[in-house]
Amino acid sequence: MKRLLASLLFVAACTGGERANSGQCPAGEVCSPKTPNGLHFIGNQLADDLNLVGPSPTAIGGSQEVALQYDRGDGILIALDLPFTADDEGGAGVKITATSGSVVTVTGQASRTNYLRILDAADGTLFDRKQLTGASVDTIKLLPLNNERVPAVNSGLAWAAGPLDLGVGIYGQVQESSGPVDERLVDSSMQLDLAGATKTAWDTLHLANAQPGTSTLMVTAGDKPAAPVDVVVVASPDSIMPIDTPPWIRPNAATDLCFNTMSGGRVAIGFSWTFTADNVAVTPGLVPNCATVTTTKTTGTVTVSATAGGQNATITLNVSNSFRESTRPRQRVLPTTAGDRAAM
Repeated sequence: MKRLLASLLFVAACTGGERANSGQCPAGEVCSPKTPNGLHFIGNQLADDLNLVGPSPTAIGGSQEVALQYDRGDGILIALDLPFTADDEGGAGVKITATSGSVVTVTGQASRTNYLRILDAADGTLFDRKQLTGASVDTIKLLPLNNERVPAVNSGLAWAAGPLDLGVGIYGQVQESSGPVDERLVDSSMQLDLAGATKTAWDTLHLANAQPGTSTLMVTAGDKPAAPVDVVVVASPDSIMPIDTPPWIRPNAATDLCFNTMSGGRVAIGFSWTFTADNVAVTPGLVPNCATVTTTKTTGTVTVSATAGGQNATITLNVSNSFRESTRPRQRVLPTTAGDRAAM
């Protein structure tokens, strides 16, 4: 229950505007009493993320739909049903191109940031506002959609033959106070052309029965020309390797152990996993290629084996009470959907 509540609070903070997050009217603005809790600004869903997110940066030349929601005081977010106008302050970074119902469509203009201000149509007072950013597409990456954990730096992905779902991530440099940062971008008009594939969302594809081999996916995003990306499908992996292995296991403490199947130097996605351990509890988790190991031993070693695609790997770890800092990568921080009034 605590984890669920924390997740809900994270989503609320992530999506809220400045007024929604702060409960105050931003300096220099006159706020409408009709939205005392501000607004939430919800951008296009990212293929490999289950949470609602504030609008990620919009690719220059690309588009993004921003859904507006608000809380009338009962703690439930609903689509904005009050008459409003939208202002982009000249659209230095993103420009408003359409409004339909409670959804505002913006396009990326330049590597700049500007406010999206949502105003009461009756008197021009502020419902809420949020800063949105434009950025140029620099990199295209294929993404797993089955929650498998992969190293942050890898030489590419491959997929198991059969039904296949993959995501397409576009990235670019976004200027922040600490300097340029490589971030995920959105272009809901992105074109994905792969023989035999069905586009299931703006950034996802499905193949009903992918066969071993290499196909070319053509990706047209933002203002960039179509770019080729290899989609590699394999019948079986050639090895299994552990990833982010901890230096030891602590007694009576859950420890996550993760592995990757490999094929030709690529991380292979989509094979079924099983895990065994020597007389200790081992539980598969929500992440297919990870298992949680718990031991009551206070000394000695624990051996864990992982099997997938006909391959096997075994690791042996010492049992120790020493403090161990987590080796998991930090969670990617997603932009909040809150407007200024919601967020402050």
